[in-house]
Amino acid sequence: MDLQLIEMEEGFSCYVSGEFEARFIYQKIFKDHSYDQPDLPANPMTIDIGANIGLFSLYMKQKYPEARVLAFEPAPRNYQALRQNLELHGAGDVTTYPFALGTEVGEATFTYYPAMPGNSTFHPEEKELQKRLMGERLGAEQVDGLFEAETITVRVDRLSRFLAEHHPEVTTIDLLKIDVEGAELEVLRGIDDADWAKVRHVLLEVNDTDGALAEVETLLKEKGPETSGPTYGRSGG
Repeated sequence: MDLQLIEMEEGFSCYVSGEFEARFIYQKIFKDHSYDQPDLPANPMTIDIGANIGLFSLYMKQKYPEARVLAFEPAPRNYQALRQNLELHGAGDVTTYPFALGTEVGEATFTYYPAMPGNSTFHPEEKELQKRLMGERLGAEQVDGLFEAETITVRVDRLSRFLAEHHPEVTTIDLLKIDVEGAELEVLRGIDDADWAKVRHVLLEVNDTDGALAEVETLLKEKGPETSGPTYGRSGG
């Protein structure tokens, strides 16, 4: 599926592989302001894990022109869209990396949905409930098409190892955004205590499967800064 350039609204276009999902994400970020965070400086150091096609990174650059962003996206087609969208909008000081983050360094099998790229995941089994619920509204045949999958192998790194090697100058992480479709705990467990001390706010979506939400909350409460605890964004789907 080739990338398409579509207009979300007058004055804002972007490259997408799945228009249906991209419009939903655009509405959530740019119109509903679901990812807004309080108390960020004018030049927030932001880490965007699960950057998809780049809408959150673009929103941060629109709202905070002096923001610095490190954006991670493992799916090659999403990564291509991410790069093209950043270039299209002239978003500077956003550095992109074509791999996933997790608990261990290596490679892993990744399920990619070309029509629903933001749902691509290391844990496709967790999509069954979402598919059933969408099927009730859209019909099983349409949902089967949206979730037609490709299996790819992607590189995985640990955030702390990566920062130590590539960005030792990062002393404060004003916003750590994680949207990785079921792999939240893996990402969080790849952060060492020394780097947790740098984190001011955490924004993440959690698929609450098999007690994952409780585990994430426990880890965040244990690791979060004592002075100004992180902000937890959470979602059940």
